Amino acid sequence: MPSYDFEVDLESLVAAAQGIVETVQLFKDKDVEDLVPGEDDLGSDVVWDAVDEFQERWERGMNNLVEDMQEAGSRLAKIAQTYAEFDKSGHELLAKTAGDMSGLHVMVAGS
Repeated sequence: MPSYDFEVDLESLVAAAQGIVETVQLFKDKDVEDLVPGEDDLGSDVVWDAVDEFQERWERGMNNLVEDMQEAGSRLAKIAQTYAEFDKSGHELLAKTAGDMSGLHVMVAGS
């Protein structure tokens, strides 16, 4: 019979998954474009070209990061759900076993 001698902090797993969801939403609410000056603000085509290239690279990097974060959050949520289901089935099995054992009478030697 396998040993299930471990403990999982489900609240921490759920909190981590929720934190990732909230962080991803922050990134989705603002684009990199919102954080850099516009072409008219810079006053130089050369500077604008450099800023525009930087902005495009930054945006690609952030999009990749957000994708990875979404995947991590999804996996953490699935892990928490799996552990919660495992815990529930364990409790149900123990409750059934306790119910089955309540009808047993223990005979003590010498009685």
